[in-house]
Amino acid sequence: MLLEVRHEAEVRKMERVLRTYGCLTRDRLLEFSGADRWPALDAFHRALDEAVAAGRIRRLGTDLYQLPDGADTNSAIGYVP
Repeated sequence: MLLEVRHEAEVRKMERVLRTYGCLTRDRLLEFSGADRWPALDAFHRALDEAVAAGRIRRLGTDLYQLPDGADTNSAIGYVP
């Protein structure tokens, strides 16, 4: 898998997790996204840092993350209105 494609898939996975759970710590986001099983050891931190820099994930304080205001929070898998 190309690095760019894998990276995009990793960011999308984190976005789906945040749609489902809302605000999470870095450790919980890593756990719930399954990043401990991603092929590169630093992939989670690199993808998260880049997603924050791009405005796709919002950092709250030192260790909390959520989707930015206005993000589509109703498209998570299993969402029931």
